[in-house]
Amino acid sequence: MNDDYFRTAFSLDNFPSYQCPACHSANLHKIDFLTEQTAASKRESSEYWWQPDYEMSIYRMTLKCPKCDAIVHSHGDGIIEEEYEEDPSQGWSKIWISYLRPKNFFPPLKFIDYPIATSKGVQEALDIASAMYYSHPAASCNYLRIAAEGILTSLGVPEAEPGKFVTFSSRMKSIPESSSVYGLLDALRWLGNDGSHAGTSITHLDAEDAFRVIDLLVEEVYSERKNRIHELAAAIREHKGPIRSRGVNL
Repeated sequence: MNDDYFRTAFSLDNFPSYQCPACHSANLHKIDFLTEQTAASKRESSEYWWQPDYEMSIYRMTLKCPKCDAIVHSHGDGIIEEEYEEDPSQGWSKIWISYLRPKNFFPPLKFIDYPIATSKGVQEALDIASAMYYSHPAASCNYLRIAAEGILTSLGVPEAEPGKFVTFSSRMKSIPESSSVYGLLDALRWLGNDGSHAGTSITHLDAEDAFRVIDLLVEEVYSERKNRIHELAAAIREHKGPIRSRGVNL
């Protein structure tokens, strides 16, 4: 998982590494950028109390993949923050740094590099959660919970019959608490529940936690490598020793 995706603010001098959501083979390059101070900020800039860190702006950016030529657009706002830097000869001095805060990317970035075996419904929920992260972290957590519900279905837990409702916690009772996925599912259930309520306290950091949990959960459930190794271990245990000499190939 790319840690840069979780940066909610950045400067142009320290641009994040965003992987192309189309080919997943290269990082996007900035090819067009426009920023402008908001109308309200322009009006207030002539007031006596004005400080640079009161300025607000809006930006538009176009990104392009150098490998497949895919285009991604980003929009957001900009702020200025007061910081300090050390000068060896003059000591500490105050500087103003401009930061951009993305609100959306289209097409959305893909936070989770899910295996091909991942069910379509889970893939769709993960993609929506990634798209919602910057503008609405609570909604992002809610869609990660929806993805977790889909993972329960992949694990063989029955869905609710038409016209009926079954809670996440009720469905989880079919999964042994000692299993490697139970705790991951339960953590996503709690974060998703909080994200679906009015007045939620979910922050970007909470959404980041949810992404890290589901990233491991997706690997546990859908990773072909992990599944093959588990099958290999099971076969070795079943034969109580080497399996190649017995003609067993996995």
